[in-house]
Amino acid sequence: MKQIPNLKLISLVVAVGMSMFLFTMGSSAAIQYVTTGERLPENTVIASVNVSKKSKEEAVQLLDEKVQHWKDNQSIIVKLDGKELAVDPGLLQFNVVETVEQAIQTTNRDLQITIDESYVSDMKSHMNDSLASEFSQEQFIETVKRDAAQLDDSRLEYLAYDFVKGDTASLYESIGEQTLAVPQETSMDRAVKLFGGKELEDGAVFSFNHWLNNDGVYDEVSLDVLASAIYGASVNAGMIIQERHISHRLPEYAEPGMEANVDLNQDQDLKVYNPFSGDYQLSVSVEAGNVEVQWMGYPTASDYHVQVLEREEISPKTIIQYSSLVQRGTFNLLQEGENGELVSVYRVDRSLSEEVKEFISEDYYPPVARVEEHPPGMEEGLGDDPDSVKEESSSHSKNGKKDTDKDDSERDAKNPESLQKNEDGIWEVVPKDESK
Repeated sequence: MKQIPNLKLISLVVAVGMSMFLFTMGSSAAIQYVTTGERLPENTVIASVNVSKKSKEEAVQLLDEKVQHWKDNQSIIVKLDGKELAVDPGLLQFNVVETVEQAIQTTNRDLQITIDESYVSDMKSHMNDSLASEFSQEQFIETVKRDAAQLDDSRLEYLAYDFVKGDTASLYESIGEQTLAVPQETSMDRAVKLFGGKELEDGAVFSFNHWLNNDGVYDEVSLDVLASAIYGASVNAGMIIQERHISHRLPEYAEPGMEANVDLNQDQDLKVYNPFSGDYQLSVSVEAGNVEVQWMGYPTASDYHVQVLEREEISPKTIIQYSSLVQRGTFNLLQEGENGELVSVYRVDRSLSEEVKEFISEDYYPPVARVEEHPPGMEEGLGDDPDSVKEESSSHSKNGKKDTDKDDSERDAKNPESLQKNEDGIWEVVPKDESK
């Protein structure tokens, strides 16, 4: 006859065993607490500091050392209208003890920080009224606290305009502009569509030719007019010119020192570098026969003015040709001469206490030679003129045929310079070895 197991006895034995096990574990934990105090859980990291299984005192000491190192070596910068305002890291209070206690009791590992808000109020006093009214103080404080809580060694930099509450575009202003008269019969429509609204980011380079198609057909005059306007606006804005070319002759629409010539086929570009902390947008408009270019974006603290100094006029040479068709005692004026010009361009920031001149460029436009045609036999009288260049011209009879034919090599030997028509249809003296 089988015996039926006593279930009550078995249950009692199991209960007694579990009680003894729990008592043993509890006693061990109690002994550890009494001997070593509270310790942080395993895999606990606060602000990149590993405090796993550390006591409260040990964790506080490690974090205090890390915070002090961060304060001694960190810099916090706020960029504002071209200025850099420094935030003293001492204004940030790191609540290390509270942070460690929180990590022991909860799963929150965030370093607790408070910041002196009086600094933010002082910082707003350096802003213009439009920015100060739109600046979100709460967003700025929370961002700084979040970034500082990482105790990272990299410099903390902020742009004040990144904390604007409303539409940032409402704060845009023109930081540099230029207006030029558009030559008659020149359409700027296509150029305006190509370049209006183009963005120039912080630290980026604007390239005029980048926006042109190699296979495209463009009105070259309209491109040069727009390039000159963009160049002028960029210099006035305080941007850095990395590449720029000028024409052989100063165009009527441009002023000396404020012209730019572009040519996609010849790889002649206009390149402008943005040194400011904000992004800027190119505004192009045509009204009443004028094209206006502006760089629009957040205002800067600078007040740039362009000065054209050391302006020098260069007198033209006179080229003398001889022809038997000219009557003695008279001469024919084949081309009226034009003065050349040499100008130096500087930029001054009037917002600085000392107006230091920044050299921008030196532009040279060569003079146009005066060309006269005289009768033969007048060489003696013109030999002492330092500004005249003699050129022997083949004599012609009344029927248009040459009276004498000279060998080309002999003529070239006597005339190291020749008269050639340039791209503007103007006759100029060109050295023989540069003749096209």
